[in-house]
Amino acid sequence: MRRLTLTHLTFTGTNVPDASVDFSPHVTVIHGPSDTGKSFIVDAIDFVLGAKELKEIPERDGYSRVLLGLELPEGDRVTLARAIDGGNICLYRADLRFEPPGPPDETLSAKHSASTTSNLSRFLLGQVGLDEKRVRKNARNETNMLSFRDLTKLCIIGETKMQAEEAPGISGQHVSRTKEVSILKLLLTGEDDSALETVPSTQEQKLLRGARQEVVERMLGQLETQLQDVAEPTELKEQLAKLNHTISEHTATVGGLARQRGQLLVDRTRIEREERTYRLEYSDAAALRERFELLRRQYESDLARLEMIAEAGNLLGYFRQGTCVFCGAEPENQHLNIDCAGDTTSFGLSVEAETLKTRALHQDLLVTIESVNERNRSVREAIRSARQESSRLQTEIEALDARIAPHEGDLNDLLAKRSEVEKYLGLYDQVASLEAMIRKIASESDAEVATAATSLSLTAVREFSAEISKRLRQWGYPDAALVRYDRNELDIIAGDQKRSAHGKGVRAILHAAFTLALAQYCFDRELPHPGFVVLDSPLVTYRPPDQSHDDDEDPPEDVVRSFYRNIQDNFDGQVIVMENTDPLEPLAQDAKDTPFTKHASDGRYGFLPMKASAAGLAVLPTDTQPEES
Repeated sequence: MRRLTLTHLTFTGTNVPDASVDFSPHVTVIHGPSDTGKSFIVDAIDFVLGAKELKEIPERDGYSRVLLGLELPEGDRVTLARAIDGGNICLYRADLRFEPPGPPDETLSAKHSASTTSNLSRFLLGQVGLDEKRVRKNARNETNMLSFRDLTKLCIIGETKMQAEEAPGISGQHVSRTKEVSILKLLLTGEDDSALETVPSTQEQKLLRGARQEVVERMLGQLETQLQDVAEPTELKEQLAKLNHTISEHTATVGGLARQRGQLLVDRTRIEREERTYRLEYSDAAALRERFELLRRQYESDLARLEMIAEAGNLLGYFRQGTCVFCGAEPENQHLNIDCAGDTTSFGLSVEAETLKTRALHQDLLVTIESVNERNRSVREAIRSARQESSRLQTEIEALDARIAPHEGDLNDLLAKRSEVEKYLGLYDQVASLEAMIRKIASESDAEVATAATSLSLTAVREFSAEISKRLRQWGYPDAALVRYDRNELDIIAGDQKRSAHGKGVRAILHAAFTLALAQYCFDRELPHPGFVVLDSPLVTYRPPDQSHDDDEDPPEDVVRSFYRNIQDNFDGQVIVMENTDPLEPLAQDAKDTPFTKHASDGRYGFLPMKASAAGLAVLPTDTQPEES
C-alpha cells in the first residue's frame, strides 16, 4: 500500500534557534501541560499540507519558515517548506532540518488545481494513488476532483474538531455534505464517482421539457398530415381482416396451380434430359455407321480384287497342271509343295479361301450395319417422341401460367393494399405514442431533483462499524459492542444516541476511534489512505459514567493504558498523539515519547523555545486557539 510518513516538523528563522520535533514512523506521543505548543504542532502540520493560514502565537516571532519532512511510499525522503505567512510550498528532495541553502527542486501551489499537477495536492494524491479521483458534490451528480485537503479532514484531527458535535468527517455545512459522504465512500470502497452522469438543473429540465414537447408536437403534426382523408383505425382493422382472408384464399389457389406447374417443369426437365441423351447416342451411332461404311467399301474392293486375280489366273493357266509357269519344270519333274514354291493349285486355293473369308466378314458387317441402322431409327423415334412430350408439357405450363397470371395480379394488388393499411395503422400507433409522450412531459414536476446515484455500501458500513466497536472495546469503553456507525445519520451511535448527543469527552474518544478505525479499515483492505493520523487530545476530557466530571480529574488509568497499548499493537500506520496527560507505561522501542514540561529548567519546555518579555516574564506558547475549519 502507498502511504506517506511524517518524519519531522521544523521551524527556522533569523536570529532564533531552530525548533524541531521528530516523529516515529509508528507511534509518536507528545504530551505535557496546556500552552506548550502541542496543538500548534497539529496546526503547523496542517498548514504545510495546504491549510490557508498558520495560527499566530507570540513565540512564532522571528521564525519565517516551516519545514515538514515526509517519507514517500517508495522510501525517498523529501522536505516541504512554506513561509509562515502562506504562499506556495517549496519541495526539496532531501531530509532538511535547517534553513534550505538553495532554491527548491520544485515549487508547488498550495491550492489544488485540476488543470495542472504543479500543486501540493496533486503531488500528494499521486503518491497515495488517489490522483484524478472524482467525488460527487451535489444531487445533480456533478463531480469535483478529489483534493488532498479533503483527506486531511479525516486524518488530522485538532482538539476543537475532536470534541465538536459535528459527525466525524462531516463539516456540518449543508452544501458540503454530499461531497463529504462521497469522500468517505471513496475510502471505504476504493470507488470514486467518475462514472456518474450529470443530471440537468431544474431550469435546464424546464427548457428540455419544452424542447422535447415542441419536437414531439411537430412530429405529431406531420403524422396527422399524412393521415388526412384516411379511415379511422377501427375501419382500417376491419379492412385488414378482410384483406388477410382474401389473400389467404388467393394464396391457396395460386399455391395449387403453382404446385402443378412445378411438377410439369420437373417432367419437362426430365424429358429434355432424355432427349439430350438420345441425341448424343444418335450422334455416336452415326459416326460409327460412317466407319462401318468405309469398312464395307474396303471389303467389296478386296472381293473385287480377289475375283480379278482368280480370273487372271485362269486365263494364264496358273491354276492348271503342266509345265510350271514359275520355274518351267515339266510335270514329271515337279515335286509339288517341296522344290517349287509356285504350286499353281495351292495359289488358286489361297485366292478362293481369302475370297470366302472376306465375303464372310462382309456379310457380318452388313448385319452389323443393319443393326446400327435399326437402332438409329429407334433413337430418332425416341427423339421425336421426346420433342412431342416436351412440347405438350410446355403447352400445359403455358396454360397454367395463363390461369395463374390473373390470380397473381390480384394477389399483388391485395398485398399492396394490405401494406398500405398496415402503414396507416402504424401511423395511428405512433400518434397514440406521441400523445402519451406529450401527456407525460406535461405531467412532469418542475421540482424534479436527481437522487443520489450511489450510497455507502451496507457491507462496508457493517465492517467499518465492527472496526470501531472492536477498537473501543480494546480501550475499555463501556458497551462498546453496541456502538455502530449509522449510514443514514452519518454518525456514530453509542448508547442509542448519536455521538453529538454525548458530552465532549465521549465525543472526543468516539472521534478518535472513528479516525483510527477508518485508517486501519483501509490498511487491512489495501485501500488508499494518506497513511498517517494526527490526534489532538483524544483522552484528556473523557470520563466514564461512574466517574465525576471535575475538570481537575485525569481520565481513567485503564482507558489510558489500553489506548496506548492498542495504538502500538493494533495500528499499522503512523499515529501522532497530542495529550495533556502522560502515558502511564513506557512506550515500545519503535515509538517516540516526547514530553513538554512547561518548566524552563526541567527537560524541554515546549515545541518553540520560551521567550522572555520586556518585563522579564515568560511568555508561553498557547495551543488553545481553535484550528482552521
